[in-house]
Parts: sequence; C-alpha cells; structure tokens
Amino acid sequence: MILSRSEAKQITDKALSLSKADSCSVSLGGHERGHVRFALNSATTSGFQDDLTLSVTSNFGKRSGLASINELDDDSITAAVRKSEEIARLARENPEFMPPLGPQEYLESRTYYESTAKARPDKLAVLCDPVLKEAMDKKVTAAGFLDVGAGCAGMATSNGLFAFEESTGAVFTVSARTSDGTGSGWAGRNYHDMARLDTKHLGQVAVKKTLESQKPIAVPPGKYTVILEASAVCDLLGLMIGNFDARPADEGRSFLTKKGGGNKLGEKLFGDKVNLYSDPQHDVAPGTIYSTDGLPATKRTWIGDGVVEELIYSRYWAQKTGHEPVPYPTNLIMAGGSTSLEEMVRNTKKGILVTRFWYIRMVDPRTLLYTGLTRDGTFLIENGKVTKPIKNFRFNESPIAMLNNIEAMAPSERAAGSEVEDWSVSVPSLLVRDFTFSSLSDAV
Repeated sequence: MILSRSEAKQITDKALSLSKADSCSVSLGGHERGHVRFALNSATTSGFQDDLTLSVTSNFGKRSGLASINELDDDSITAAVRKSEEIARLARENPEFMPPLGPQEYLESRTYYESTAKARPDKLAVLCDPVLKEAMDKKVTAAGFLDVGAGCAGMATSNGLFAFEESTGAVFTVSARTSDGTGSGWAGRNYHDMARLDTKHLGQVAVKKTLESQKPIAVPPGKYTVILEASAVCDLLGLMIGNFDARPADEGRSFLTKKGGGNKLGEKLFGDKVNLYSDPQHDVAPGTIYSTDGLPATKRTWIGDGVVEELIYSRYWAQKTGHEPVPYPTNLIMAGGSTSLEEMVRNTKKGILVTRFWYIRMVDPRTLLYTGLTRDGTFLIENGKVTKPIKNFRFNESPIAMLNNIEAMAPSERAAGSEVEDWSVSVPSLLVRDFTFSSLSDAV
C-alpha cells in the first residue's frame, strides 16, 4: 500500500499520541510491486505484492523496545504501542542510546516516477518479449526477472521529526546459457524511472556474451591487466563504502585505521583520478532523502582526487568524538572518464575482460581484501582484441589496490551487481593493472 504524505502523518501522529514512554519513534514502510519471471524461454510466474508495515520504538531512559504490525486500525496501533513499551521495560539499558531526533530539513526527493508506479504485470510482460525472442532466435536458453513498483517510507518522533518519501524502482536481470551448457551470459540494470530500462538491449548483451563464451579455455591464475565492466565495479565499490565507518577505524579494526591511533580521514589512499560521492538528487542514480535515524541525506564527497574526505559517523560516535553525525549514503557515484570499453580493449596488449563478480566475501577487514568469482562471460584479450572465452577465476583483491591501479575509465553509468543489486549506483567500467586471480573455477 502506498500512502500520501498526509495519510502517513495521520498514522504516525496517532501512534505518537498513544505513547506513554519517555520518547518514541515511529516508522512506516509500504510498497506495491508487480513482477514477471521467465525461464526456459517462456514466462513462468506473474504476480503483484502489496504491503504496509508500521514499527514503533518506545524508550524509557536508555531502555528500548520495538513492535511492528501490518494492520493499521486503531486497536492494532494501540496494541503495537503498548507492546513496544512492555518490551522496553524488560530490556537492558543501552549505554550508547541516543534520543530520537527533532525536526530536520530534507532535500526534495527525485526518486518517484508516476509511470513506473502505475506499471502492472501486463506491461512488464511486453518488456520481456524481445528478450525471449532474442534468446529463441539465437538458440540459447534465457531466464530472468523483471520487478517494477512503488514504495513509501516515513518516520516520526516524539521530539518533532517527520520525514516522508515516495519512490519507484524497476529491476531487470537476464541470464542465458547455450544448449551444451558451456556458454553463459548476463545483463542487468535498475532504475527509478522504468522508461530508462532498455530490456531489448540487455537481452542482446546477455545472449551475445552467452554465444561468445562457449567452450572456454583455461588460463593460468596470476596478476593480470583487467577490464572490469560496471557491474563488477559496482559490487567492489558498494562493499567498500559500507566500510567507511569511523568507529571501527578509530578502534583499530579497519583499513582506515591510522598507525598510532585514530583514522585516515584527510589522507590520500587512492589514485589521483578517483572521485567518489553521494548525491540524493543525482540525475541517473538518485538516493533517498533521509538515512540513519532520520538524518538528512546530503551531497557528500567520500573520496576526492584520491583523498578520504568523509567517513560515516553514527550519532553516538559523533557525540563521543566531537564530530558531526554523518549517516550512511543513500546512493553512490564514481566520476568516470572518457575512454570507451572498445578503446580499453584496443589499448590492452594482454588482459582479461570481466563481465561481473559473484559470491564476494570479506577476507581481511584491515586490508579490505575480498574474494569472489568471475561469472557469465570472462574473456582473454590479446593485442587489442577479445580472442577467446576463458574459464572463470577466483579473485583475491582489495578495492584499494584496484583504485590505485586504474589505467583508464569509461563514462559513469547506472549499474547493478550481484551483491549490490538494488541500490542506486553509477560507476564506470575500469581498465586496471595487476588484478589478482588466485585460482581457476570450473563453474560456468
């Protein structure tokens, strides 16, 4: 269910008026989403989901309790408030408790598109048709998922805060395989505006990679010059920014820990051309207008010309260290360059083209070392041309090293990864030297 701003405020005001706690916070989240799923070159399911949830957090001193419901009649709201208070009285004190925020000022939201909100499964099926046709024409087997809809989110506190935002989203992914099972391709995107979603092109990309990746050969693991397509970059940068937290750095548990104590805010850790920022009002990849605890999301530069310019500070850690609270970003943008993917290939004497990564996991938080697998199209580049499909690799690499070894950047584009698939991200494909592949993988 999607609420208007006035409807959301009426419900949160009702819940807050019932509170007997020292302080209280209320949050609302609703959505209406339709989907179409296909496999074996035909539609398999179509559905529509509609939900609305209210959560109430009550605080007595430093004790807190939470209760959530999805029935919003007066009796249910009253029961949720009372239950949250009951839980709070039984809870242990939280020594890091921070009282709810008061009124805040927020940017104008850029995440809602009426045409996307009104899309229904029959429209989604039409968008999937050219993908299925492409797969059948090229005699490969395709499977995919298209999910489109709208959501609303709001929160209010007994100290006077009220925040509300509507948003829309369209997510499409397609995977394809050859009949002999040796070729695999993938493509995917997410947008707030469904009109930007070109499913036909994505289907063509996935099918082309499928056909070109048949019967891969084995290439020895080692350090290679690589071209990482935007999906692969999206995952590594999205995971990295989640570790831009000042507290673990200050406590000696992070790659941002400074020798001798403190953090590396203000230090140059990356290449000169690395600029990473968040901007809720970005045109291609906008973010939500509020973040942790209802703190306003604003434009912030996290890395500027290779220098760490911002870290995440929770309200508690900000108070403890005398710093401004800095919430988690609600989107992520990496400024790109002007080199096309084709130019990168032409400029590479020997290297590897990576479509995307899969099953990425942290190895060492102090060096930000990750491991994962390539998937759905990994190719050998020789003398400026893509020459052969190759077997997949396991990689062991840090985004820090990646961002220090950039040779060229494509223009920044909206991207979706396997670990970071429904967040607003715009990043470039990158030409990177000395990327570490640690072993081969027989998986297709």
